[in-house]
Order: sequence, then structure tokens, then C-alpha cells
Amino acid sequence: MPLWEIAFIFYNMKQVNVLFILIITSGFTAPLIAAAQQKASAIKSDLAALASSVNVKNYGATGDGSHDDYSAIQKACNFCIANPSACTAIRFPVGTYLISHPIILQKVSNERWQFFTLHLFGDAPAKSGADGYLSTIKCAFTEGFGIGIQFGRGIQIENINIEGAYSFPNTINNYNIGTTLYASWNNGSVQDGRYSPYAGICIDPFCDSNKIKSREGYPSMRKYYLSGTGKGGTSGVEIKQCGIHHFMVGAMLTPNPYTQNDEMINFLDDNIDAVKVAIAIGQDQSKEIHIDRLKVWASTYTIVDGLNYGAGSAPGSIMINGMNIAGNVNQIFNINAGRFPLSALNIYAESLFRIGFVNGTAGVNFTNFQIDLLTGPGMPAADYIFSGGPVTWSGGMLRYYDASYTHRMNLSQMLATFQDMTLSNPPMVIGLYAYGINGHPTPSFRNIHLYYGNRPMKADFEALHALPFVPLITVDKTKWLASFPVIPGISFKPGDYILASPTDKTGRYFDSGMNPGECSTIQIGRVISITGNTVNLDDVGLNAYSGKDYGAVYLDTVK
Repeated sequence: MPLWEIAFIFYNMKQVNVLFILIITSGFTAPLIAAAQQKASAIKSDLAALASSVNVKNYGATGDGSHDDYSAIQKACNFCIANPSACTAIRFPVGTYLISHPIILQKVSNERWQFFTLHLFGDAPAKSGADGYLSTIKCAFTEGFGIGIQFGRGIQIENINIEGAYSFPNTINNYNIGTTLYASWNNGSVQDGRYSPYAGICIDPFCDSNKIKSREGYPSMRKYYLSGTGKGGTSGVEIKQCGIHHFMVGAMLTPNPYTQNDEMINFLDDNIDAVKVAIAIGQDQSKEIHIDRLKVWASTYTIVDGLNYGAGSAPGSIMINGMNIAGNVNQIFNINAGRFPLSALNIYAESLFRIGFVNGTAGVNFTNFQIDLLTGPGMPAADYIFSGGPVTWSGGMLRYYDASYTHRMNLSQMLATFQDMTLSNPPMVIGLYAYGINGHPTPSFRNIHLYYGNRPMKADFEALHALPFVPLITVDKTKWLASFPVIPGISFKPGDYILASPTDKTGRYFDSGMNPGECSTIQIGRVISITGNTVNLDDVGLNAYSGKDYGAVYLDTVK
């Protein structure tokens, strides 16, 4: 039997002296004795940690996935919060814990919230753990949240998998992730409101009842809103090696519009997906939000949103180091860094429709992104890769991964700098609006390498030619192909792009509910062939439409 197993047995039996008598009388060498002591010390530390925790099964939880474990779990949490000298941690052994109501972590004294500290943990990492090894909390309700943290300090949630009842993301695939409107994700099956989203983890869901308006907050939990409690919020939360799936919002920071200072919130090695929004931040006092090594492998509309929930003035200071994105994600960001900058590095993504909206005068910094944008027959082109600014992109790669020397991406209408990185092909950068070219910002490029063609990108690479009139354009949005009649005197060749500016009266922006006015350059498509008197296009943009109601149409070529 290995020495460490002997040590484990005797430490579990609390026969410490017997262990070392056995070691000495068996003639073990000094290095083996030292190794035994080290292993035994580690085991002792682990046992001490378990001794200071409460097992939810000791409070009556079954973990069998069929009995309601809500009362047992809430009682265990309440006991630890009220008796920190007895325990500050709650263990969820491997199993599925069905709950009929949200678990609320809070400490109330004299009708006011008091700070508290608590650690919830499962037995194995839930980020990528196999199903049979997970400690899962399964929500059998469609309103509220799985776990709510109110006025906490130093809260840890570790190795917990939280499953909701929102099945709509299961209907999303590569072909409809770009064409399913943001508003359509609210299909009525679960609660969704600006101040009350159905969420896996919710930080400071409640606020001063004197401030809350009738239309705000979680209606079914009004008794938890206390009066005269001020604006202070939770600080120092660590959500580590957790999984959160099938909610409207995976993790919600400050859904109510009054609480401030939800800050120092750390997401470390988590998996949040099959949601409309993975992480939503409700107000701009959420400073120092760390998101490290986040995994998003199932259908999600937005990964980080600071505009659609709570006060909508967020985000605060967000620092991202590592994401792994796959499996039909519409966009990474929908934020306005107006007061504090966004810093993000080491993001890897595939099956991503676009990067999103990243506006704000405080600035946005992207470093070493590796982005393979979603593309292919039967799919639309993104109306914009990302919009806003100022953005500085340093290092990494941004490309359409389809082995095409002529597939270009639309990088128009953004205040951005791209430097020391790789693009798949020369992009389109000239912004259009209404009846012609105007003063939209154009990104700058420094030291750009082209993946297809294996060469540096020339400084002056794009030529734009106005067509003499707007042709009759036909768009097939089932196959995402388009066509228009040949125009005499104009030479169209495969690989050229057709761009258009909308008229002021069209109002046809596909995603206007999400980002109104963020597509002034409409990508009609890429020339693939000329048959008879017809120019045929693929790579049709999401906002292209049939007819002649465009301000102007342009032929865009690479010099």
C-alpha cells in the first residue's frame, strides 16, 4: 500500500501516533518519513476545513434531483450566517438539489441589512466537470434567481453548478444566431425585466423599499425590500469553477437601479452559457470586475452587457483575462465605457457573429484577441463587427476562417486603432450615411499582416466607386444571396463588394431595438459571378433589403 494511503487511513481514524510508530518500526527512511508528514499535514488541513463547514444533507437535503431541497439549504445558510463562530462554509456533496424557491443569502438585524461572509462549495469543479461529479442546484421555478446575495462581504461560491428552466437557447444554432432578434429571446417562458431578470446568481437583488417603484424589482419578493437601508452594496464576491446555465441572465450585478458599489466581483474559471446575457452589470459603481478564463460554449446573445439591466449606466471598471467562446454566440459586448475603461485580453472565439457595441470615451483596450467569425453558405454577414470607440486593438488575429482570399469584413464607422496583428483580408473601412460618404470615423492600421496571401497590408488598400444610379436589388434572406442587373460601363468582378447607404426614411435596421443607428454602411454582398445581365452576390449583410430605396450604392474594391 502506498505511504500516502497509509497516512490517509490513520489520519481519518485519528490514530496519529500509531501512524508514526508504524513508520519508525517499519524502517522507513528519512525522506519517506518527511513525505508522510507532508501528506498527513495536507490531509489534516483538508479535514479541518471540512470540520468547519456544514453539509446540506445534515439539514435534510437529499440531492436526488426529485425532492425539494429548498428548505434544508436555506436553513443551513441561515444557520451559518447567524453563527459564524460555528461555521462559515456550506458543503454541497455531489448530487442534484432541486429547489422550489430562490436561495437568499442575507443577514437582517432590526430591519436593516448587516454585512456577512459565507462560502458555498461543491466537491468538484463545475466549469467542465462530468455530470456525475457535479454538485448541481436545479431551479424548479421561472421567476427570481437561483442564489441571491444581499449586502455580502467576502462571499465565495465555488464548484457549484446552477441550472435554470429557460430552454429557449436550445433552439439557437449557427444559422439563426444572427437573425434572432434580441427582443425575441424574451419569449415569455421565464421572468425577464430590467430590474428583475431570471438569473442564476444575483448580487444585491433588493434595495430600500422607500426608493423602489411599483414597476421595479422582483414583485414576488417584496417582503425582502427593507426601508431606510441606504445605497451601499456587496463587495468582494468570488464565483469560482461554477457552471450557470439556462437563465435569462447568468450572473446579475445590481438589478435594482438604486444600490451602488457592487465591486471587486471576481469570476474565475466559470462556465456561463445557454442564456440571453452571461454577465449583466447594472450600474457604473461596479468597479474592478474581474472575468478570468470564462467558458461560453452554448447559445448566448451577449456575454457582457452593461446597458439593458438595472440602471443601465454600466459597466464600471471591467478587466478580462481569458474567454473561450464557441457554440453560437451573437456578441461579446454591449457596453458603454463612459466613466471607466474596459480592458480585455486573451479572448479566443469561434462561432461568434460579431464583437458588439463597445462605445465610451474612457476607452476600450483589446489585447491578443483570437477571433474566428461565424460565416458560411446560408448565413448572413454581420451588419458590423463592432461599433463605437475609441478602441485600441493590439496583437492577435481577427478573421473569417473560410479559406477565402476575397472575404472581407466591415470595419467601417468606428474610432479604432489596429496594430501589430493579423487580419484575414483587407477590410472595408469607409463609412457611408444617407446619400454619400461623410465624416464617420475611419479606423487606422499599423503593422497589419494578412493571413490569406501571407503579406503585409498596404497603407492605402481600398477604392470606393459610386454607381451612377441605384439598381433594383433582390435579396434572398433564406439563402442570404442577392442580385441586381448589370450596369453598362461598370466592370464587376468576383471578389468585389457592393455597399449602400440607407435613406433617412427607411428605418429598416434589422437590430434597431438593440443598437439603433449602428449600421450606416449596409453590406449588400460580395460579387460571386455575372450570368447574362445579372450580377450575383453572396455574403449578404444582415441589414440588406430588396428594392431601390437606398441613398446611394457603391462598388468597393481592393487596390
